[in-house]
Amino acid sequence: MYKAIVVDDEKMIRSGIQKMLPWRGLGVEEVFTAASGSEALDLIALHKPEIIITDISMTKMTGIELIERIKRLDYKIKIIVLTGYDSFEYAQKCLRMQVEDFFLKPIDEEILALAIKKIVDALEEEKRDLISQKVKRRAQGTEEQLKLEKMMRDLVHNRKCHRHIDTIQREYHYDVDSNMQAAIIVPTLYASTQYSEENFLALSIKNVCIGLIDAGWHGITFMDDDGKIIIALFESSSINIVERIEQLNNILKDEFETTPKVVLGNLVKGFAEFSTSYNDAIYLMETQKESIREIIQNINSESRFKLFNHIFLELKSHMISNTGNVELIIKAFSSFAKATESYNLADSFARRCCFDIASTLYFTYISDSGEGTDGKLNALLMALLNASREDACEFTRDFITQLFSREEANIHEIVSQAKNLIDECLAEDLSIMDISSKLYITPNYFSRLFKKVTGEGCNEYIVRKRIEKAKCLLETTNMKTGRIAILVGYRDTNYFSLAFKKYTGESPTKYRENIRV
Repeated sequence: MYKAIVVDDEKMIRSGIQKMLPWRGLGVEEVFTAASGSEALDLIALHKPEIIITDISMTKMTGIELIERIKRLDYKIKIIVLTGYDSFEYAQKCLRMQVEDFFLKPIDEEILALAIKKIVDALEEEKRDLISQKVKRRAQGTEEQLKLEKMMRDLVHNRKCHRHIDTIQREYHYDVDSNMQAAIIVPTLYASTQYSEENFLALSIKNVCIGLIDAGWHGITFMDDDGKIIIALFESSSINIVERIEQLNNILKDEFETTPKVVLGNLVKGFAEFSTSYNDAIYLMETQKESIREIIQNINSESRFKLFNHIFLELKSHMISNTGNVELIIKAFSSFAKATESYNLADSFARRCCFDIASTLYFTYISDSGEGTDGKLNALLMALLNASREDACEFTRDFITQLFSREEANIHEIVSQAKNLIDECLAEDLSIMDISSKLYITPNYFSRLFKKVTGEGCNEYIVRKRIEKAKCLLETTNMKTGRIAILVGYRDTNYFSLAFKKYTGESPTKYRENIRV
């Protein structure tokens, strides 16, 4: 089902279109109305509609200007134009902007309904094509991924480096001179061709990393000669590598029953130097086995202020990564409050740190949950202005407690929607990123909520539902294992068999034999 927006500055017209058409029968679930172009843009950003019906002649922003803004913002929306003016110039402009239909007012209800049905049919066809292309790309991508992984292994082990770098640039379109850093996922998980729980876990973690890192062109995930999971992370102007790893770590922590650590090598320039960063990470992994830090990297001696700043940033990051878990956030904040005493911070600096934490958590919460803003942050600011160090910490602790107590009511609805989505799309290439984007929340926030409510990671839930469906098909049909694998969302039959054995204790073939005895 799709969403639509009707834009017209005449209330009677927009309300009439909203109420008179059989929208659900046409395949449209929600219909919103806007009295102006600017209001329409706000609704587009909020609801992500697929269809817009707009008047041309409106005050402040014309329909033509609205369409131009939509095209400039690259929204993938089908547009129907209504106008009371029989103008060739208007029609020509709309044609140039590739609108779907152009009608003169007043328009017959049946004609408009047919135009909307035509758009819905086109959207359905596009969706089918997209799914088909996705399956083909994934089938082709298995071979491509293996080829790229082999080249990356050769690079870190200094085999045929220059030839591989040329291939990576030419065939995969990576910037071979970009700054990059090696990351090793630990505890070290060694993958082999034999079935084992550890091997299944390693492959699952690797697939999550590929979905989050490789799919966004943030890096390349592969396994070295020893089977360790390695990520070549690219430096970005929008987010630093440590922040990227923190995001990944949080999701891995939620999805798997393990506390992951990541060891980072030094930053190097280009693929030609990547083996140096890899060797740095290997050395750190061997020499800092007992480190309790989740991200291990070289830290030079720092001044007293730098030491506090490092503690402050680490605790703030820990709080952000646990938004939604009040207990963990308050525990981290208490550690921060103790640090302000230990380092004898001035009241003014403590106040700034408190507001930094509060505003960051507030922004993260609003961004993740999609809730509207209120005046509480401004009230905290006023309270902090002349507060002592101790009072500043107390005010901020109260603010955090109240902020996250609002979350509980929305959690179960989000998880329920996610479960329905998973059940409907088991055969598709499901990922945390895909599901969270459809729910309009961030992957970190969604992963955390799902684990909190269900007690299992979303990835684990998807696998379990797929195996349950596979068991049903094995019991009730004579379909081949490869066909069943595809129907439950696996393109790699070997990976499907590995997952099935992990959950049932026997291979799909053996399961079918035993169930039919």
